[in-house]
Amino acid sequence: MPRADTKDRILDAAEKLFAERGFDGTSIRMISSGAKVNLAAVNYHFQSKDALLDAVYERRAGPVNARRLALLDEFEAAAHGQPVPPERILEAFVRPVFELGDRVGHIPRMMVRMQYVERDSVVESIFDKHFRPVFSRLFAAMRRSLPHLSEEELFWRMQFMAGSFSHVAASGGALRVLAKGRVRKPEPEVVMQKLIQYSSAGLKEGKP
Repeated sequence: MPRADTKDRILDAAEKLFAERGFDGTSIRMISSGAKVNLAAVNYHFQSKDALLDAVYERRAGPVNARRLALLDEFEAAAHGQPVPPERILEAFVRPVFELGDRVGHIPRMMVRMQYVERDSVVESIFDKHFRPVFSRLFAAMRRSLPHLSEEELFWRMQFMAGSFSHVAASGGALRVLAKGRVRKPEPEVVMQKLIQYSSAGLKEGKP
C-alpha cells in the first residue's frame, strides 16, 4: 500500500483522537504526534483545530450525506408524488453507513461522543453545517408520510430512532460481546433491516 500523504495522515490521527478523547481533550500537538508530522504541517494544511474537525467530518460525512439524499431522491421519484413509506425514508438514512462499513472510520464513535457528551459551540456549529440540512430533508419526507403526527411528536420519535442507530453504529466490540452466545454473527444487511423494522414501528404506532 502506498503511504498516505501528509494531509490524510493528519486527518486519520485527528479522527481517531477526537473519537477517543473528544474535541477539547485533543490538542494539535497530540494530532501532529499521532500523524508523525510537525506542528507546522498541521497548521499549514488546516490552520486551526476547528477547521481540522470540520475537515474530518467533511471527509467521512460528506459521502454518507450525499448518498442519503440520492437514495431519498430515488425513493421519491419511485413514489410518483405520493408520500414515501417510513421504511424507505429510514433506509435512506441508515443504508449509506452500512454500505460503507469500515470506511466510515471512527466517525460513529466520534459523533456519539460529541453529540451526547460534549457541548462545545464549535461542535454544535459542525453538526449544524453537516447534518441539519440532511435531517431537515428527511424530516420533511417523514412529515408527509406520517401526517397524523404533530411536528413536535415526530421530532422526538425521530430522535429516539437516531439514538438507536447511533448505538448500533458506535457499539462495535461491546455489541459483539453482548451478542455472543445469543445470536449468530450478524450480517450488516440483516442488522440494518432489523433496525428499520424496529424504528418504523416506533415512528408509526401509538397515539400521537
